Amino acid sequence: MADTAPVLYQVADHIATITINRPEAYNSLNYEAYELLSQYFADADDDPDVRAIIWTAVGRGFCTGDDVKQLLGAGASELARRIKSGELELPGLPMSRSNTPIIAAVNGAAVGYGMELSLLADVRIAGESARFSEMFVKRAIVAGPDSFELLPRLVGHAAAAEMLLTGDMVDAHRALEIGLVSAVVPDAELADAALRLARRMTANAPLAVQAAKQALRLSRAGKGEELRRHLGPALDGLLMTADHQESVAAFLEKRDPKYSGR
Repeated sequence: MADTAPVLYQVADHIATITINRPEAYNSLNYEAYELLSQYFADADDDPDVRAIIWTAVGRGFCTGDDVKQLLGAGASELARRIKSGELELPGLPMSRSNTPIIAAVNGAAVGYGMELSLLADVRIAGESARFSEMFVKRAIVAGPDSFELLPRLVGHAAAAEMLLTGDMVDAHRALEIGLVSAVVPDAELADAALRLARRMTANAPLAVQAAKQALRLSRAGKGEELRRHLGPALDGLLMTADHQESVAAFLEKRDPKYSGR
């Protein structure tokens, strides 16, 4: 796809990179960006060659939510109609279903729905210029369920309440302090830091990583009984895989394992 597309997609070395490409609009989402973001998260999860996903953006903004000129104000009723009718799939749906680890490399402002989507990543790494805001109340609206379910679990009730009730910006270092992100790096090093983390994930046996990701998804949703039902059969199955046998052989032979996903 041409570099003028609002969302870019590439796969290399088992890592899919999804990049919002609307720097002129601070990487806000219009209808085409919504559709492509949803499509690419689904495509990455469906691709057996992809073992990790990096989500980032071009320019100074990470994702500033809905394009105000197109989707809010007078356009809000049309946006609501498309979502309600199923004509427009929100990116949060394929993200929440994904069995592939998602790393958000936050290179600028993550605001509104962009902030909410970032909560669905398994790991968030921030550049020093990253900022976060649940700014919905500042637009006389309210955040979606992911913000109210996931943010308090990540940062605690008090910090989540402060963000959700004020809509104020939180800078990268405050985000690290409250546990919203796992690391803060210089902006120029963000892409490399995300890639290094993705490679640490893809170095492991793919089926084991998928099983762990499924378990994390169930845990995040508070589905304790389903989590327990998942883990026993998952472990039994993994013990029978060629990759498990390879891991044991590699340990005994003092070499790095070569996993095949079988």
